Amino acid sequence: MTIETAAVPAADLRVAAPGLADAEARRPMLPAASAVAMPSLGLLVTWALGSLFVGGAVAAGIAFTREGMDLGPVFLTSILFAEVVGFTALLAVRLVFPLFEGLPNTVNLGLQILTLLAGTLFGSVMILMSQPYFALARIRTVAMVVLVNAALSIVVGIALRTYDSMRRQIEAQYQALREKEAMERELSIAREVQRELLPRGSPLVTGLSIAGACRPAIGVGGDYYDYLTFSDDRLGLVIADVAGKGIPAALLMAGLQASVRSIAAPNVEPGEVNRRLNGMLYRSTATSRYATLVFAIYDARRHLLAYSNAGHFPPLHMHAGGVSRLHADGIPLGLMEDATYGQGERRLAPGDLLVLYTDGIVEAPDSAGTEYGEDRLIETLERHRGRDLEDIILQVMSDVDRWTGGGVAHDDATLVLVRAT
Repeated sequence: MTIETAAVPAADLRVAAPGLADAEARRPMLPAASAVAMPSLGLLVTWALGSLFVGGAVAAGIAFTREGMDLGPVFLTSILFAEVVGFTALLAVRLVFPLFEGLPNTVNLGLQILTLLAGTLFGSVMILMSQPYFALARIRTVAMVVLVNAALSIVVGIALRTYDSMRRQIEAQYQALREKEAMERELSIAREVQRELLPRGSPLVTGLSIAGACRPAIGVGGDYYDYLTFSDDRLGLVIADVAGKGIPAALLMAGLQASVRSIAAPNVEPGEVNRRLNGMLYRSTATSRYATLVFAIYDARRHLLAYSNAGHFPPLHMHAGGVSRLHADGIPLGLMEDATYGQGERRLAPGDLLVLYTDGIVEAPDSAGTEYGEDRLIETLERHRGRDLEDIILQVMSDVDRWTGGGVAHDDATLVLVRAT
């Protein structure tokens, strides 16, 4: 019976060139004052133009508003000064302040205040010019109004700038949240699809009991295993590990699984299966996309396992005399178009245990970076060897989790056990 386990929540180089130091020494040095003056001059010009723009726009707005109004001087002056505050804050925040982004906070704030004061000053001058007699008659009152409105424009401008900044942050966070939710939905669909690609149960084969489990590191992954039932006494076994993790690896894994099922047959030797798979993968993917794979066929009548290994970890054969590794190695699939693959055979006696696994098991690191390792895997298997296969898999996965401290899995973990009976 296949065990489905839940996904673990994802686990100045300077090159000295010959002569470079001498060239640096010979290069003329600019005076420090010039290095500072040039950006300072550009900054002053930017601020001056921005302030003139704000001031001119505010003054023009006041002049336009003043035309056609026949109100009392106090009431009209109040309205015009209110417009000064509004125009100055809006124009400065929306059009000029963005020019100061990237500057140190202190400089940025200072230029913002100066720009707001400039807009207030230009607008106030325009108001006083439109009502000179009223202004001269009440100089102190007008001066106080100008100061109050200057302070108001600073407060309103900074508040509006803060509001704009917060609004942009909220919009960015909302967009990021929507993208995250969309990605989670896609991952959920991909996880369901990948789960359907894995065996739903163990095949019934004379003289064998089988169990397997695949645990992706980040929801979906590039590990897979499969059983191909050719007859009651002939079974194909596959375990593979596609380079990478996530959806790209899962897509390549799905394609590899389909290729295996289309090529493998009782009359096609394991070495030939790997050779054909290599050619298909090489022609259909980039050289950076490859996979390691073990393909085997078990003949229950002869108790004989024929296998071919394409760059994968050698399966373990645990028998009465100890532990043997099934090599017959070849390079990973998809690296070289004309690669050939060897083939080996092994007899399985009753009680023997065949172990196929991926690097997510043996390369799982602890907090110090030490890998779980093949020796520790063998020790765990020996300790629980008399149990049911499903229970052995659970014990191995639990031991790997204890070793890593239950942190984020560094890679997909797959384990397949076959026991001869």
